[in-house]
Amino acid sequence: MNWKSRVFLALLILLVGVHWAQAQYVIKGRVTDASNGDPVPFASVGLVGLNLGTTTNFQGEYTFHSKVLTDSLFVSFVGYKKRVKFIDKKKAFQEVDFQMDPAQRALQEVIVYSGENPAFKILRQVVKQRDVNDRNKLSAYEYDSYTKMELDVDNISEKLRNSKIMREIESSIKKFEKEAGEDGKPVIPTYISESISKFYYRESPKRKKEKIIKTNIKGVGVQDGGFISQLVGGNLIANYNFYQNYVPFFGKDFASPIGDNWKGNYKFFLGDTVNVDGHVCYQLDFDPKNAQDLVFTGQMWIDTTSFALVQIDAAIDKQANLNFIDKIKISQELEQVTDGAWLPSRTRFLIDIEELTKGSAGMLLKMYISNKGFVVNRPKPLEFYDLTSEVAEDAKEPDPEFWKYARYEPLSRQDLTAFALIDSVKNLPIVRTYVEIAEIALSGYKKFNDIEVGPYLSSIAVNRLEGARFRLGFRTNSNFDKHWILRGNVGFGTRDLVPKYSIEVNYLFSKAKWTIAGLRHSYDIERVGLTPELIGDNRLFYAFTRWGAFSGAFFRRESEAFFSTEVTKGLSFTAQMNTRSFDPLFRFQYRLNPELGNASPVQDYYQESFVTLEARFAKGETFIMNGNERITLATKRIPVVTFRYQRGFKGFLGGDFNYERFTLKAYQTFRLGTFGRSDYTLSLGYTPSNLPAPLLFPHLGNETLFFVRSAFSTMNYFEFVSDQFVSLQYNHNFEGLLFNRIPLIKKLKWRFIASGNLLWGSQRKENKDIMKDVNNPLKSKFLDMYSFDSLNPNVPYAEVGYGIDNIFKLFRIQAFHRLSYMDHGSPKAFRLMASVNFSF
Repeated sequence: MNWKSRVFLALLILLVGVHWAQAQYVIKGRVTDASNGDPVPFASVGLVGLNLGTTTNFQGEYTFHSKVLTDSLFVSFVGYKKRVKFIDKKKAFQEVDFQMDPAQRALQEVIVYSGENPAFKILRQVVKQRDVNDRNKLSAYEYDSYTKMELDVDNISEKLRNSKIMREIESSIKKFEKEAGEDGKPVIPTYISESISKFYYRESPKRKKEKIIKTNIKGVGVQDGGFISQLVGGNLIANYNFYQNYVPFFGKDFASPIGDNWKGNYKFFLGDTVNVDGHVCYQLDFDPKNAQDLVFTGQMWIDTTSFALVQIDAAIDKQANLNFIDKIKISQELEQVTDGAWLPSRTRFLIDIEELTKGSAGMLLKMYISNKGFVVNRPKPLEFYDLTSEVAEDAKEPDPEFWKYARYEPLSRQDLTAFALIDSVKNLPIVRTYVEIAEIALSGYKKFNDIEVGPYLSSIAVNRLEGARFRLGFRTNSNFDKHWILRGNVGFGTRDLVPKYSIEVNYLFSKAKWTIAGLRHSYDIERVGLTPELIGDNRLFYAFTRWGAFSGAFFRRESEAFFSTEVTKGLSFTAQMNTRSFDPLFRFQYRLNPELGNASPVQDYYQESFVTLEARFAKGETFIMNGNERITLATKRIPVVTFRYQRGFKGFLGGDFNYERFTLKAYQTFRLGTFGRSDYTLSLGYTPSNLPAPLLFPHLGNETLFFVRSAFSTMNYFEFVSDQFVSLQYNHNFEGLLFNRIPLIKKLKWRFIASGNLLWGSQRKENKDIMKDVNNPLKSKFLDMYSFDSLNPNVPYAEVGYGIDNIFKLFRIQAFHRLSYMDHGSPKAFRLMASVNFSF
């Protein structure tokens, strides 16, 4: 071939290439859920009439090339209505976005002519290979993480849209309407945040830690981003693992479609194979066998060679036995690491909260987590994990330059508009007022920069002894000081006019080991068997006990010094020294020398000085910090055990008794498969010492109309006292298992509950003699008199209960039957009790 022929051939190839390039059409866009703006991954996008198209990625984005065009483009995905849009056949490049409306999901009927469902063979392999693919097989892993979280208002009614607050931000709302697309429903962002963090996990013993490096937070009513930044770190909250039998959130356990009971909970449909980031995968659709159960609906993609979970889209709709929720959706994409296991590379989490009242708006919570830089099987020393969540000192300092390069993906137009809208909304006076009211309702305190006033729940009470009781309390927060914590209150009653008070000073040495020391002094009126140390942290019940007849009351003056530290993860020790007085307001006497019988002198008050040593073991318990307080997230499903030893000293700081007391308490909550969730409290107490009845173990009765988990519901106040006892309190919530199977009733989302309480106790003769014949067992109009009876060691106190939870999504009604000691005093053989029980 001569040079002219070569030139001609080259020009011909060039012209053909140009012509081919001119005939190449490019279409790109984004597919989102019209109701909330969330991306729809793996939706099918194609040209109508041609077998040409593609699927969206994890962000809901798509791009495809074609030499020919038709006049329209379609998008389809299971659970959504199919959408079609016209396109311009003359344009070489077009950008077409779709907003898809959710549809009632219904899998097509599958007829199997021979053998079983072909999906079952794949699922058995998934379970079989779980030990190979599950990330929990790794000794440790860590990764860098970017988290974005957004809270929006949606489903805005016309009435709300015409309100004053909405009119003031009308221009910003219109911008969001434009961003939502022509078919999307606008939402109003009220909070948006970003964080860069480092997440660490160790398998044995199980430890996890998240270090928040940087946060960028904008929100209506957000004053301190430190606490929120730990939540939006994401990996402590939304680190979902579908290889577990149950996926927990909101205190409930949802059965995994690849858990051990996959066949009993779900029906499956095997679709086509799909290429997911280079992995050829089986596509499996799954639906619940009973839509009211705590199960998912969705799709998952299983690798055809390793049978590993590569991606899953799992949703829970409003038919499930949940409150205040229209929809929950979890999308997760996993990446295989060097050791064969799969770690979550990207997770998207959405909660659609329903409108609480007619005419109000709903809420959307969206979270997106992107992980990279995986490092496996390099565990850190155990002490590294002591502080579960750690926020860098400069994490909250604004740094626009940092965020230019730190984001794993750039912000979308909608994100940028959201940041601008929040800035314009958060300073409106009416918004600030609403935020303050919400803060007081949730925390019980009104915040004034570095001091908080409350709790308002205990601010007022009315009872027979004090008349109208008024109380004003305060506490400092981390704005006041990062180590010093002050608390206190003052109060008085309009009838007795006796001032009551409490003052407390604490010093926080270490957040990592949670080492704290403090001093406290108080003078107040209390009730036998209903003191704070017996009731625990049930503040609502404690506030109610200050109303009404107020029997069994006494004045108590107390001084306390304490020191507490967590010596290792999950194991903490506390040491206390106390001196306290007992000055009863009812007929009370005890013998100083009971061996003398009626010749013994009596006394109607006492002083005690004692030291308390306590050990608490809670393996797997995790916390996040809220200023100078820490809030527990959860414990693994093993008992939380507390052992306490108390030693009294006679003559020391005026103490009247030498004594010893031992108590042991174990609490556990656990799942019983599809039968629901149970919890129990096992308590043991023993004192070898001879003491007046109030210093023994008064068992907690409940004469109110309100159910209290730690009390015996059919027992009266001060009815029984023991110097040695064992009690077991058991509760079970069937989580809708029974009512979900009853037509019509299942729509109410009621939950059947059952309880059983047993108590074995006794008093030695020496302790009975201390109180014998010195307290008149009768009751007068003006004085309450009690005999502090003991239980028969051979006959346990027993009661059973049953009831309905989740009535109007808020109330619980329980009936209790007393089964023993029916001839003791004036017992209540049957009690009907109610309580407010807020749960999802």
